[in-house]
Amino acid sequence: MPTEKIRTVVTESLVGMISAVTSMTPPANEPLPDFIQGPIDRAVERISAAVVPGVTAACSRINRLYLAGPMTGFEDFNKMAAELRARGYVVENPAEHGVVDGADWADYMAYDLTRLGLCGQVAVLPGWENSKGARLEVHIARELGMKVVNAHDLVSMEIAG
Repeated sequence: MPTEKIRTVVTESLVGMISAVTSMTPPANEPLPDFIQGPIDRAVERISAAVVPGVTAACSRINRLYLAGPMTGFEDFNKMAAELRARGYVVENPAEHGVVDGADWADYMAYDLTRLGLCGQVAVLPGWENSKGARLEVHIARELGMKVVNAHDLVSMEIAG
């Protein structure tokens, strides 16, 4: 299924749900507000990745980033992911993938590394050097030629720029 068809289905579904709940419909000739468009974009990307598997070209990964750091700071992950998304990035946040009964560290890493491969850069959180998983993610990202940046610096540069 082509991505644009997926986008149409997701947009019509979400706008339909919002309209049903609020009795309001966004004007057809205006762009959707960010709080609606953001979830649509994320849903389309995730559905497209599942429905249209294959190689993800570099041009598709430019605005996607993988958040890496010590998993002991879930609140840091989620706060930073929200800040980066508010600035227009598509964020792969391993803290959002949930807990699977019976899964161990290697199971989570195997999944997270597939998500890393969909991104164009890695944004690291403080203390990432102390996390075995984050060190592995950064090593792989560098071997793939991906940009590795400090997440806080990225947010600061966006504010300053």
